[in-house]
Amino acid sequence: MQNFKISLWAIAALFIPASHAFAFNFGFVRVPDWMDYYISVLLGVSLVSYLGVLATKPQGVPTNQLSQVKISLITNIFRFILLIAFGLLMLMVFVGMGLRRYAEA
Repeated sequence: MQNFKISLWAIAALFIPASHAFAFNFGFVRVPDWMDYYISVLLGVSLVSYLGVLATKPQGVPTNQLSQVKISLITNIFRFILLIAFGLLMLMVFVGMGLRRYAEA
């Protein structure tokens, strides 16, 4: 329960910076400023759904083998949300990097 509270506080901390001074810029990974909100939301959704998968998966089954065992409906829902959110997150990061490089050229 303590880890769950810490993760919720971490997700809330993602939404604190409201100015453009905290733009998403980690060296070679740079995206346009207007994408910061979308990336932070997708990162938060991915984190919450990953924690949901970890909390609801059968004990003793690694996460990379969940497709090979019968799991509950709630675990399937968390897994589906994780796949969609993480896929969209990666898509937005790579498209954002391309847009930023195009704008700088």
